[in-house]
Amino acid sequence: MDETSTILATDPSTVHSHAKAFWESGRAGSLDERLAALTRLETALSSETDAILAALAADLGKPGLEAWLSEIHFVLTEIRFFRKKLRQWSRPLRVGNPFFIFPARSEIRREAHGVVLIAAPWNYPLQLSLSPLIAAVAGGNTVVLKPSELAPATAAILAKILSDVFEPGHVTVVCGGPDAGSALLEQPFDLFFYTGGERVGRLYAEAAARHFVPVILELGGKCPCLLTDDVDLDLAVPRIVSAKWFNAGQTCVAPDFVLVPESKREAFVAKTRSLLEQVYGTGTPRDLAAIVNESHYERILSVCQGDVVTVGEDDASSRIIAPRILPNAGWDDPSMREEIFGPVLPVVGYTDLDEALARLAAQPAPLALYAFSRDSATLEHIAGAVRSGSVCFNDAVKQAMNLALPFGGVGASGMGRYRGRAGFESFTWTRAVTRRYWVKDFFLTLPPYGQTLARMRRWMK
Repeated sequence: MDETSTILATDPSTVHSHAKAFWESGRAGSLDERLAALTRLETALSSETDAILAALAADLGKPGLEAWLSEIHFVLTEIRFFRKKLRQWSRPLRVGNPFFIFPARSEIRREAHGVVLIAAPWNYPLQLSLSPLIAAVAGGNTVVLKPSELAPATAAILAKILSDVFEPGHVTVVCGGPDAGSALLEQPFDLFFYTGGERVGRLYAEAAARHFVPVILELGGKCPCLLTDDVDLDLAVPRIVSAKWFNAGQTCVAPDFVLVPESKREAFVAKTRSLLEQVYGTGTPRDLAAIVNESHYERILSVCQGDVVTVGEDDASSRIIAPRILPNAGWDDPSMREEIFGPVLPVVGYTDLDEALARLAAQPAPLALYAFSRDSATLEHIAGAVRSGSVCFNDAVKQAMNLALPFGGVGASGMGRYRGRAGFESFTWTRAVTRRYWVKDFFLTLPPYGQTLARMRRWMK
């Protein structure tokens, strides 16, 4: 297929009109074509694995293992999940009818929205481009994909792969910076999907409102990790470290800060420091991703104020920030005012669990809440007290790795869900269909009504 038809740097209205024309042709809606396209995408991703890993290393310095697990393997698994389930999910759902419209057949059908705009972020540039795209294509839509300009090598290989897999107009990749994104927001898409920060998310919500269409926003927030008095630190610390420092903390569902009982604060910090020294070393950290650009590098360092435990040495030339613990963080510290999105972990002590929960509940709702305790009632109490897009007990990030669970935020952390079946349902809408048959209608209501109301009140109680 012609690559130039997929990487369009022309007028955004032309991009939209090509995608609209393909959708109106009906080819995007064919179930067989949707499945064939997913098969082609799986094959292309498998064959380009080494090139993708090289692109992710160039853009973000991602260790090969982290890149393969979170970007390539994850996406391939989701494609296979869709291929296995799509026919089942696409079948109309037969429902019953009230007696007064018998005989009839009613069902719920899932219909494509039409032309969808997907804007992807830089932290997982392949996964967060393709995961919503898979759901959109599986739902029968055409897609305009805007990858992040902060991961240009990955954007380029995405454009190459998608141009090989999809026909012109079925999936279109638009590369460019904020100006390209802003121009696309002026087009009458049938659904807007955005992953990123709250400020730009508002622009997508406003665009959707202007066009009276749905919007899915996957934003972020400060995901808290709460430990209780009975926590097993030997088990909890490795799980928190793994989740926090994966991709150098540049994960929207990574634990942003830890709340720990004052009686366990020193032990938690000591065990975390020891494990960080063990896994990342005491020099320049091994197998730790780079920070995406100089601006984010300086921003992350700027929040490291007060007491700081640094494990290893920074490498400014490669934008690698050594892991840091802020062992005596307070609620009003710079590190607690915004999402860190980096390899820095504030540790906040507390003495009363309910007071800590009240403080968390007063914060904007995050994408995820993590709670560690041996007591099931305590875990449920924590989950009930603090609103979040998802909850994981006694671990972190694992809920976001399960394709059987919906992924998304609430309030300031976003709206809408995707991944697996949730993605298929978000990129389609439900259409109610009833079919009546050509037989005598015993419940037809036509004037004059006479005693019809009295009879109906007796029969239809």
